[in-house]
Amino acid sequence: MQRARSSVNIFDGVIISYVNQFSRHSRIFDRALALIADNHLLKGGILVTVVWWLWFREEETKDSHKREYIIATFIGCTAGMALARLLALTLPFRLRPLHEAGLNFLLPYGTSPTILDGWSSFPSDHAVLFFALSTGLLFVSRTTGVIALAYTTIFIALPRIYLGLHYPTDILAGAAIGVLISLLCNVLLAKTARLHAIASWSYTKPQFFYPLFFLFTYQIADLFSSSRALLGDGFSLIGALFS
Repeated sequence: MQRARSSVNIFDGVIISYVNQFSRHSRIFDRALALIADNHLLKGGILVTVVWWLWFREEETKDSHKREYIIATFIGCTAGMALARLLALTLPFRLRPLHEAGLNFLLPYGTSPTILDGWSSFPSDHAVLFFALSTGLLFVSRTTGVIALAYTTIFIALPRIYLGLHYPTDILAGAAIGVLISLLCNVLLAKTARLHAIASWSYTKPQFFYPLFFLFTYQIADLFSSSRALLGDGFSLIGALFS
């Protein structure tokens, strides 16, 4: 079992203590943030809908590489989530603010004290995934990308700090990972022949391309929860077979 890292740095401690002053001042406000933080439709569902809109918004021009950028962004999202999970499993376990006894964290209304118990706080996989996705949208439409980054910051990242699900450094590290990986994938991969060939399948083989495209975007909207659960159960089953 991983050893919990219980020390809280000054930066995180000051911000969490300040934000926590507002906890339980308004039942409606607290429950609204809890709803936003818990509801996948309001997180991934909104941004995935934007991806589909951009995909079909206008005809692809020869030099725009719009669809290649979206596919490169998906690669970045997948790589970022894999790296985030690897870091969470290999780095010292970090308690979430609401589980850190030394903080005397006052739970907002609508937040369960056992939520995400046993899951390391660092880095934030939400920040990795949605900052990677929003950064990739900048390559397709700068205006839409900026709006997506603002939405991710205000409605996905900040509520998780207020609710005690993450420290600010969890969010900052996750955002940095997501942004950097998305930038690398879009700069290095989007204009390659291989991604152009994959994007061309949306025209030449739509009956195969779009079912897979839908399935993948569904996983993004679901934060890969179903995939991670399936992999976890699969490894457990394999372990049981060989034990």
